[in-house]
Amino acid sequence: MTLLGRLLPVVIGLGMSLLVVSHENIANHTRGGSEIVLSHCLDHLSVRPDVDSSRIGIYGDGLSASLATEYAAYDRRIAAAVCDGGIWNWTRSLRSIEWMTSTDDSTDRDMVSGHRSRLARLPNCPILVVAGGRGLVSVCEAIKLQTVCMAARIDVDLVMPQLIRGLGEGVDNFVSSDGCIFSWLKQKLAPPPERVVG
Repeated sequence: MTLLGRLLPVVIGLGMSLLVVSHENIANHTRGGSEIVLSHCLDHLSVRPDVDSSRIGIYGDGLSASLATEYAAYDRRIAAAVCDGGIWNWTRSLRSIEWMTSTDDSTDRDMVSGHRSRLARLPNCPILVVAGGRGLVSVCEAIKLQTVCMAARIDVDLVMPQLIRGLGEGVDNFVSSDGCIFSWLKQKLAPPPERVVG
């Protein structure tokens, strides 16, 4: 539970609860099985008296980002998703097809743009995509996704982790990244302001 140990200091004082699920336990299920497991988790959270069932978000880190996207599209109860926006699996499939068919990167731009837009419309909630660094989504793909989504008025934001330079390659600055991610979640999951009747 390294992730839980990393995230607990970030969420203390934010008024949030965390349910951490291991990617290995979820991803190995049959097609659709991961959604069922996550639905049971969400059912559990929804009946807890200390949880507002209308303000539950999902956060997928690393490989779990694509699972978070799939689940946010599957379950309309998710109010905000930190995920890959659906582009990691699709980009990986596209690259595999290009490699197998020996085609170059001359895919019809309108088709690509339309596909990104359809993927981002699947979740019925705001999306935050972590690009570059430890994220599986390239910065270039994430910027293209955000551009398409802005044109279609889809709520997609990006965060690009800062790297700590040291010996060899840079390492993600988890403290800075996690702070940005949970600030975004806090903002998106905030209760609506109470209306003053007077």
